[in-house]
Amino acid sequence: MIDLQPTMPPAKQPEACASVPNVCAVVVCYRPDPAKLQQLCDAIRADGVDIVLVDNTEQAHAADRQRPAGCRLIALGINTGIAHAQNVGIADALGNGAQAIAFFDQDSTIEPGFLGALLAPLALGSPDVVSPLYFDDVSHTALPSVRVNRCGLPHTIHVANAAVPYEVDVVISSGTVATREVFEVAGTLDERLFIDFVDTEWCLRCRSKQVPIRVVPGAVMRHRIGSASIKAGLTTVSVHSPVRCYYQLRNCFHLFRRRHVPLLFAARETLAVFFSRALLLIFVSNRSAYLKAYVCGIRDGLLGVYGSKPA
Repeated sequence: MIDLQPTMPPAKQPEACASVPNVCAVVVCYRPDPAKLQQLCDAIRADGVDIVLVDNTEQAHAADRQRPAGCRLIALGINTGIAHAQNVGIADALGNGAQAIAFFDQDSTIEPGFLGALLAPLALGSPDVVSPLYFDDVSHTALPSVRVNRCGLPHTIHVANAAVPYEVDVVISSGTVATREVFEVAGTLDERLFIDFVDTEWCLRCRSKQVPIRVVPGAVMRHRIGSASIKAGLTTVSVHSPVRCYYQLRNCFHLFRRRHVPLLFAARETLAVFFSRALLLIFVSNRSAYLKAYVCGIRDGLLGVYGSKPA
């Protein structure tokens, strides 16, 4: 990993911009914390960006009375998966004339001015994707992006003191901004994956279509992976629920079914997921639930099962 500044630097965001025309933020919600959601929406609105909230909760959780001011709400009433929810938001944003779309998770943390810094190098009118410099919201350590070499092997890269944006191949979707032309060239998110590896698959699809993805080091974002992190020697293990582990293991196998995903990349990701999920068993108490999810995930991955986890 290239990491020239491993700890989170002081935020260097510009002052909030008065207006950012033709840009819409899509925020996917699932049983959101109203206070955290309000904080995120306030920061987005401070940069003059419109917001569409897509509520993926089984029974509409972000009710109109809880909806942050200045936001459109689409309540799906059922958990359709993050990819479908993002696609619903994309359709709404493009239908309302957006020239670029920013993606956020409900628990994303940004400062006013973040979008001004992130959007500055964005090439409106052509296929272009920009992403912030990520740091873990708990440990404040780097969350690197990924570059894929000519052989298809991934390596992590995090250049906190870069003077200009630098190209990568795979980024976290939250905080990412894409022009509308990206979706015309590379398409929308793959809803069949439901969750996990959705952003990875889409980024590699963009790569196969020569759509550039750049990290903007002047835009810093705090992000959290999993419900907790456990340090195991030189490795950090992200804690996820058994259901999330099911999707992680299952969708590894689907990477091998995508022509635009390099074989070595899929193999490397699969080994990494298997290794981290095996380590997680050491630390969790309800191992039987995890083991059942692991077996189901591997079985369904081999069988080519898509969509939500079968009951």
